[in-house]
Amino acid sequence: MSSPSAFESVVITGIGLVTPLGLTRESTWAALLAGKQAGVDLDLARMGAAWRGIAPSPLWRGCPVRRTWDFPGEPIVGDALVAAREAIAQANLRVVDPERWGCVIGASKGGMHHAVPVFASQWRSREHDAGQAAWSGLPEDAWRQIWPDAPASAIAQEWNIRGPVVAPAAACATGLVSLIRAADLIRDGVCDVVVCGSSDASLLPSLLASYRRLGVLAREGDPRSACKPFDQERDGFLVGEGAAVMVVESLSHARLRGAVPLAEFVAGRTFSDGSGVAGLDESAEGLSHAIAGVTSAGGLAAAEVDLVNFHGTGTQQNDRTEVTAMTRALSGQRMTGVCCAFKGALGHLMGAAGSVETALAVLCIRDQIAPPTANLRALAKDLQSIRPLPFTGETATPRRVETVLKTSLGFGGPVAAVLLRRVAG
Repeated sequence: MSSPSAFESVVITGIGLVTPLGLTRESTWAALLAGKQAGVDLDLARMGAAWRGIAPSPLWRGCPVRRTWDFPGEPIVGDALVAAREAIAQANLRVVDPERWGCVIGASKGGMHHAVPVFASQWRSREHDAGQAAWSGLPEDAWRQIWPDAPASAIAQEWNIRGPVVAPAAACATGLVSLIRAADLIRDGVCDVVVCGSSDASLLPSLLASYRRLGVLAREGDPRSACKPFDQERDGFLVGEGAAVMVVESLSHARLRGAVPLAEFVAGRTFSDGSGVAGLDESAEGLSHAIAGVTSAGGLAAAEVDLVNFHGTGTQQNDRTEVTAMTRALSGQRMTGVCCAFKGALGHLMGAAGSVETALAVLCIRDQIAPPTANLRALAKDLQSIRPLPFTGETATPRRVETVLKTSLGFGGPVAAVLLRRVAG
């Protein structure tokens, strides 16, 4: 098969989702449109071995996945496999040259649900035999699932993918970086098809305590309404978990095999904000450059984008940085579209956030609808003073969605933006 040109369209033809709102693409989508919120007080008895012996605390809140399958390994691997099966089935991938098939599945960290209690047991005993016993009952490759490339490797093995297998790790921007890398493999002529996305399972006591110490977790109130992106009362997020996998290919390859494009990947840009672990550059220069870069590549001004899906963590600094970046990119023009954020409904899926939210943005294009921004009651005054951007309300609204701008920001500085577009005809 001939290699696609660098200017040929890259399209998304399959989506698979595992989220706190649903175990499939359509169940997650329906729950989001219905205004559901996934935040709960965690039932520690159902949270696995890493939670044994942990005392109850108001800190233990989040957005868990209600899995119905029995997977013996790490959740980041099991969730990614389930999402990949759904995405590949929707794309109707039947015959692909293994060497022309790539896999780009990222994770912000390796699996920790089995590893944490094992390492804790080994540390307490300091004895080799006790350490060996701690691994008993787990899969033989349980130690391998500690590595961040475990989801990518598992997917590549299940489908005999012999092309590039890549596992980006870019904190909370991992999902967008994975999609951008997958599109590069198509445009460079390396692959005909790439499965891409990310997975994360960070509902662990050590991680939740660390996020609290960073000052980024929502502190009070009903967990369903705890995360309030861009709201006057915002004070942080709840941690969620899950995975998204998308199938991307050139438009000519999709049409050759009769696949239905869900959306076009127009462009992606990544930058770095070196302000600190959880700090952000208040000038938002990197993100504004990313937004300007992808919109310019799409041949339109930022003001002409139909829907903007922000990272929207509900922290003071993140939301202010994103509004600042969008204001800079608008260059004084008035937006004709609307903005939204999904973490009030889903929680913050950490390494999986970018891919899950991008997949949902594709469904906005498919169904021509703008989803609600859960828990946004009144746009914060500090954000209004920068620019009163138009956000979606409490209900989903049918509207023209030809283009979607998606942003992601990660702990430690990764910044990314992508532009998606409806495929004509």
